[in-house]
Amino acid sequence: MLKMLKIPFKSYVDPDEQREANRQLPKLMFEGLLLGGTGLGVLALIFEIAADAFSVAAYQTLLAIHGAGGRHDIAILAFIALSIMLFFGVVPAYKAAAYLRPNAGGSGPLVEAIGPPRLRWASWAGTSLFFIDAVLTIIISSLSAADVTMLFLPQLVDVRIFVAQFYAFFIMAVLVALGPKRAVPLFLLGGGAFTIFTLFGLGYIGITALSHPDFAARTPGIVAGLEESGVITHIVGDLGAITQVVFFQALLRSMSSAMLGFSGYEVIPASGKHAARPKWKVINTALTLAALFLIGTGIVQLFAAQQWNIPATEGYSTLLIQYEIVFGQSSILVLAGVLLAIILLLAQGGGYVGGAAVAANAARLGRMPRAFLDDRIGIAVIWGVSAILIPIIREVVVVESFYAFGFVSAFIITSTTVFFVRDDVLRDRNLIPGSIEVKSLKFAGLRGMVASYIMGIILITQKSDALVPIILFGALLTAFQIVVSRGGVKREAVKPEIDFGPCPGHSTRDLHGLERAYDQARQRGVAHAVSDLLESGAMAKFNVEPHRIRRLVNYVYGVEPEVWDEIEKEHEPTPEPSAELDAIYDRAYAQKEAILHTIESYSHYGIFTFIEKYAHNWVSEYRDDEVVQRAMLEILFPLTALEDMWNEYRQFKWEPQHEEIWQFARQRYQWAKDQWPNLSDRITTIWTLQDVGLLKPKDEKKVQQALVLLNKRIRQYEIESSHYEDDLRSASITD
Repeated sequence: MLKMLKIPFKSYVDPDEQREANRQLPKLMFEGLLLGGTGLGVLALIFEIAADAFSVAAYQTLLAIHGAGGRHDIAILAFIALSIMLFFGVVPAYKAAAYLRPNAGGSGPLVEAIGPPRLRWASWAGTSLFFIDAVLTIIISSLSAADVTMLFLPQLVDVRIFVAQFYAFFIMAVLVALGPKRAVPLFLLGGGAFTIFTLFGLGYIGITALSHPDFAARTPGIVAGLEESGVITHIVGDLGAITQVVFFQALLRSMSSAMLGFSGYEVIPASGKHAARPKWKVINTALTLAALFLIGTGIVQLFAAQQWNIPATEGYSTLLIQYEIVFGQSSILVLAGVLLAIILLLAQGGGYVGGAAVAANAARLGRMPRAFLDDRIGIAVIWGVSAILIPIIREVVVVESFYAFGFVSAFIITSTTVFFVRDDVLRDRNLIPGSIEVKSLKFAGLRGMVASYIMGIILITQKSDALVPIILFGALLTAFQIVVSRGGVKREAVKPEIDFGPCPGHSTRDLHGLERAYDQARQRGVAHAVSDLLESGAMAKFNVEPHRIRRLVNYVYGVEPEVWDEIEKEHEPTPEPSAELDAIYDRAYAQKEAILHTIESYSHYGIFTFIEKYAHNWVSEYRDDEVVQRAMLEILFPLTALEDMWNEYRQFKWEPQHEEIWQFARQRYQWAKDQWPNLSDRITTIWTLQDVGLLKPKDEKKVQQALVLLNKRIRQYEIESSHYEDDLRSASITD
């Protein structure tokens, strides 16, 4: 690792790709703000996660000063140190991760997507910690929103916990009713309004704090009034003169508390799966701007808090006290409180959606029950746990000790995964392992490791009271994932065997855990292959509606109907969440031609059924079964060699088929039945003349020869015509 420190800085992004991305950046900044385009642009992505990431701007000052024992100078120093770690450590690591795999999502999925096998355990732990973090997000956001509500509805102070529970239930109900994707406008509107207001509001506060330090005289009266009304429950005073040892203790405590100001930052890559293309550029720009916002808001608030001597107040936001100092009891203060309450209310969405997405990803990996594939189930479960814990925790300063472990662990896992990225992932991005570009990329991961590991050590030493519960619940959730992946408590971990061929009637509903995950990757590969065949026109020759073809594939290849719905909702194929599942998907997709051949065989089954059931109508003393059947095959399959079709027909044996097969084959049977009268008039005319004795035996040989020659000419014309149509089609596409 020390060798990495000696490498020159060189961008790992391809220069041409970088230039093209920079050219598109102005458009990408505003894409998706009106829910148009193919994905979310930079500002839309920031506004979507602003409810989670930026809402803590209202509390990071309180927590930083609270951790420093009331010393503003220590809180400022602690936040500056954390800001350096974030901007020069975590941000580069996250940007490298986004470049390598912008669709990966959170830290757990990233390990599966680009990490080596020896880091596989981190994806299990990351999933557990992220899920815990999601629950804590709901708790801290609902409690914070309830606290801010007291600004304009102080009479509700006695039912504050009930208000917090109502907020948690309300957002859950909206997300379950609308679905996470349809609820995006709420986040864009709320996050955008809060972000824009905060930029102007904090900008004005910063200027006022610099030009009017005398406003500090207003602080005691405001704090006393809030304390008298019961909104503020406790005030942390200044430590006064301290020793060097106490200074460092207060600095570390302040850093451990101020980390909460970075909460929600880890959600940006997860939300990036909905970003516009090139996704990595949108995500990277959003990462940079979000970091600047988080750092800037923290510095301005801490500076103003020091200038005006605002204490750490449990139960109320330092930011709102600053607004009250600047604007007084005005409409602007009420607007600030309402906006802050709304954004804190919407901040729960980040926990609900992010936690549900991670749970769904774990379900896709076979580590969570199948039900969690539906995000609404994950949202409901997160709410249920949060609703139980809100009355127990009650205060923001209580939950923040636990909260930071979730996103700091995401920083650690992401940075480590980037540093140890697999060589095949690098080659997929046209990066040569061992090159200067790769060393630069891994150096970004190394910087993230240094920063995030320091954060982790500070948390472990300063928030040790929260460590045991975090480890306990994290271990329980990880154990639960292991049990689910094995398919039960008593089952051993066995690598499932996958059958990629046709398996008519095979049900996948009874599969569990890893077996289910493997099989669903196979199903997605088959479904994408069939969808591509339909789009390419390869199945047009069957003249059967696509839904009948899908229904046939569902039964023959064991594909669940829900898979098609999942594919139709994608604006691009979603990568499999692990290298193993990706290999299974690729192998299933590679069966495309075999799948087409299988479908064609059932098409032939329907036509052969018609031939077998209808041929006896033309059998007479002049011709036997074989003569009639060969003639029917030649007419119904004019583009295929007769002997090939005859050999296939001889293998045919009619037997009752399941309705899922026959609903497709019946269409081909009906097609043959409809086509036969139109195509067979020449030969059936001869057969009719023979049967009624109007065609003399001496003329029969000449007539049959003429008929065969005519059929060959017609078939040759059809072949040439089809080639001519293909040439025209190709020419039109080229033009």
